[in-house]
Amino acid sequence: MKQQVPKNRLKVIMALSVFSGLILSQPALAESKPYISLGEYKTGEKIPVKTKFKTKLFSSKNNSSVKIYPDFIKREMHVIAKDNNKEVLDFFVFDIPGTLIFHKKMKAHDHECLKKFNKGKYIYRVFTGDEETAAGELEFR
Repeated sequence: MKQQVPKNRLKVIMALSVFSGLILSQPALAESKPYISLGEYKTGEKIPVKTKFKTKLFSSKNNSSVKIYPDFIKREMHVIAKDNNKEVLDFFVFDIPGTLIFHKKMKAHDHECLKKFNKGKYIYRVFTGDEETAAGELEFR
């Protein structure tokens, strides 16, 4: 005897995916709108509206000489030298006290995975010759 598959299975899957998308987007929507307490509102007063929000994006780690992005599954960072560099880059990673942890000479389009780092914050510096072209922080969690 054959089992019949319900014809509305696709509808159920679509409904669940839309529902879960709406549920997961609620925190993002809540952070994007300013909150005004009506208990503190007095007639005739102007209500200050916050227009700038603090968000941490990985695009801030992208600059003109290197692109740095994390791999959350393997817990490593990827560093790619951009193609606008005709010279060799020196990529340095230091820990917070200033001890050199990692050094790599990179040409255009070179890709390096930063693995086996302990959890914590690190400082990176990128030099082209004697000129510093990029600097910032890395965090391994």
